[in-house]
Amino acid sequence: MKTKFKIIFTVLISMQLLSCVDDSDLDVKENNVLSAENINPEQLVIAAYSALDYRYNTGEFRDLWPFDHAPSNWATSDIRCGDAYKGGGGTGDNPGGGMHQLETHDLFPSSENAYNVWRAIYFGIKRVDSALRTITATDEASFPNKNIRIGELKVLRAHFYFEAIKNFGSIVWYDENTPIDQINKIPNSFDASFMWSKVEGDLNAAIALLPDTQEDLGRVNKVVAYAFLCKAQVFQKKWPEAVISANYVIGKQYGLVTDIEKLYSIPGYANRENIFAVQYSINDGSQYGNLNFGNLLNAPDSPGDDVNNPYLNGDDFDKPSQNLVNAYKVGPDGLPLFDTFNNSNVTSTDLVDPRLDHAIGRTGITWKDWTARPQQLDWNRDPATYGNFLVKKNVISPKSSGLASNPTGFPWALGNLDFPIIKYSDLLLWKAEALIESGSDISGGIALINEIRNRAKLSPYVKDFNNPNVNAANYLINLYPLNLSQDVARKALRMERRLELANEGHGFYDLVRWGIAEQYVSNYIQVEKTRRSYLQSASLQAHEQYLPIPQIEIDASSNVYKQRIGY
Repeated sequence: MKTKFKIIFTVLISMQLLSCVDDSDLDVKENNVLSAENINPEQLVIAAYSALDYRYNTGEFRDLWPFDHAPSNWATSDIRCGDAYKGGGGTGDNPGGGMHQLETHDLFPSSENAYNVWRAIYFGIKRVDSALRTITATDEASFPNKNIRIGELKVLRAHFYFEAIKNFGSIVWYDENTPIDQINKIPNSFDASFMWSKVEGDLNAAIALLPDTQEDLGRVNKVVAYAFLCKAQVFQKKWPEAVISANYVIGKQYGLVTDIEKLYSIPGYANRENIFAVQYSINDGSQYGNLNFGNLLNAPDSPGDDVNNPYLNGDDFDKPSQNLVNAYKVGPDGLPLFDTFNNSNVTSTDLVDPRLDHAIGRTGITWKDWTARPQQLDWNRDPATYGNFLVKKNVISPKSSGLASNPTGFPWALGNLDFPIIKYSDLLLWKAEALIESGSDISGGIALINEIRNRAKLSPYVKDFNNPNVNAANYLINLYPLNLSQDVARKALRMERRLELANEGHGFYDLVRWGIAEQYVSNYIQVEKTRRSYLQSASLQAHEQYLPIPQIEIDASSNVYKQRIGY
């Protein structure tokens, strides 16, 4: 029987920063640094895994509570691509100081939000580096799992550098062979081929070292490494290579689960679909549990801590946009309305994709397995500014035994529900995209999209709260014909990614890699500012497709780091 590997690091540590505030800081003795002297190799590996949740016990509030830079990327993707509004208690409610500016694309080099993302990524890279330096110097006779653990660490490092590339487009690359005293002298590289070669190099090295399966469910294995490699190849438009990598994953231990509601709500149910996920836990000896605190703010509000509401209190951030809700409309054929979905807002009589009410909370609709009442208008903190929709996806069932606050209270909607980094549906869509974009097998690409749509078609639908024998809305979803042109197939692929993966932190990065971010966001804002007045002056410029290199890091490097042109 497999034991679920919970990535919990119980030793309180403080990680060293990659750069210092000024040169004099370089002479300060480091405290609580991970090394072979104070922690064993296995614990070093676990510490590297634990960095996936972006929480670090440095004494800094932002490092323990990554509200504005969650590993789910809700602040850096969802609210920048038009899938969500910032939410919360108005435009002045800004964790990290500039989250409103993230949504309106008014970015600046001194942004606390950008700096926090940078810190979180490089804290993770540092933990991986600490583990690799120790383990590569360890004799295999005394550490039999040496090569497997090195493989795991190389995938983790590829993940963190991948996040740096997606968010900043420019990274400072170093590895376990880089002399420590040279790390602060390495420039950030804008050379895309260099950056991707390093990521692919780590993944290929890991593939040579890892087994297909591991006893601990949460650990990286060879199949996970191939999934990451496929993702890297898709980002580079290496279509034939991406198909080969995807094929290694398909047919192995991962696949689509049958019930979408459980996929988003029930701890453990997604184990088959989550190729790689951030693992969370409760009752593990820590104060609240090892929880997804980056998403703490995204729970529905609960005025007066009413026990008839599913979670006591909540901050109501990451609110699905009207544009996203409208995207779930379908025509009489059960297919998306590619070009006209946003011409009018969804009404109660419209035909809609059944995934709408699994992913997004709507007033009057049943909320997961909550039986006290359907979703209420007052679950929204500031509906006048941000509307009435709630993020419902990847929020634990309020009746789950895995709820950390069970039955009610802080930390509200958090629990041992893992957050997916790569899902099987995501991988199927990467392969579909590669087949469609290469033109090698467009019908094969559509068939993969149809696998995902068929799962949604056959999955149990959300039911009416007062009459559970009928559906909560007019749901309809059908499959695409296989003979679509490449242009229509591309539209189908991109729409399917949005519908299937909405509010999972992928949307903005997809727009950037497709080369359509500026025009797409401009079109979104043009209509959405008529619904949300605070977007009147919003606009996305070319350089704002990436976060600014934090000015504090540029200053600390004595200008070795360079800023992106435009900031």
